[in-house]
Amino acid sequence: MIRLVPALTGVALCLLLALGATAGLAALAAALLLATVAIAVGWATLLNLPTPRGSTAVIALAGAVAVTVAAVTDTPPYLRWLPGVLAVAVLVEFGHQLLRRDMRPRLVESVTGVVTALVVVAFGAGWLAAWHDDGGTGVVLVGAAAALGASAATGMPWPQRLTGPSAVAAATAFAAVAGKLLPDERALPGALVGLAVGVVVVAFDRLLSALPSSVQVTASVAMGTAPVVACGIVVYALGRLVS
Repeated sequence: MIRLVPALTGVALCLLLALGATAGLAALAAALLLATVAIAVGWATLLNLPTPRGSTAVIALAGAVAVTVAAVTDTPPYLRWLPGVLAVAVLVEFGHQLLRRDMRPRLVESVTGVVTALVVVAFGAGWLAAWHDDGGTGVVLVGAAAALGASAATGMPWPQRLTGPSAVAAATAFAAVAGKLLPDERALPGALVGLAVGVVVVAFDRLLSALPSSVQVTASVAMGTAPVVACGIVVYALGRLVS
C-alpha cells in the first residue's frame, strides 16, 4: 500500500499530461500547474522540513511562474527564461529563510530541500517546451507513456532490486510502442527517451521511498508526482536530439 499511492499518482499524472498534450497548450499547462501544487503541498512533509507553509508557498509560486513562462514562450529557445525564473526563486527562498522567527533550526536542510523542489518544478516546464518544439504532441505522448510504465512498475510489491530494472524496462518498452504507433515518431528514438525517463523515475523512487514520512498521503502524492514532472526536461532534451 505504501508504494501504491506514489505509483498511482504518477500514472494519473501521466494520463493527464497525455490528455493535456492532445487537448492543447492550456490543458497541458493546467495539468502541470496541478502537479506543481501537489509537489508543493507534500514536499515539506516528505522531507520533514521546518516552516512548511513558507516552503509550500515558495515552491508553488516558482512552479506556477515556470509553467506560465514556458507556456507563453512560443519561439525558440523555449526555455530561455527558465534559468532566470529559477535564480529568482532561489533568492525568494533565501528571503523566506531570513524572515523565519524560530531561530532558524536546520537551516541548511531547509534551504537544500526547498531548492531541490524548485529545480524539480522548474524542470516540469520541459513538457511545455517539448510540446512547442518540432516533435510537438508526439514527443510528449512518448514521454508520458514512458513515465507511466516506469511509475506503474515502481508500485509492484517486489523488492527494489526487481522494481528498478522492471521500471526501466517498462519505460523503454512503453515509449518504443508509443513511438511506433504515433505518426511522425519512431520506435528506436522513443526507446531512448523511455530509457532515460525510466532511470529518472527509478532514481527518485530509490531516493524518496526510504524516507519515513513517505507513508503520509500528501508526501506520497508528492513522491509520485515529482519524478514525472522532472522528466519534462529529459523528454525535451532527448526529443530534440533524436527527432
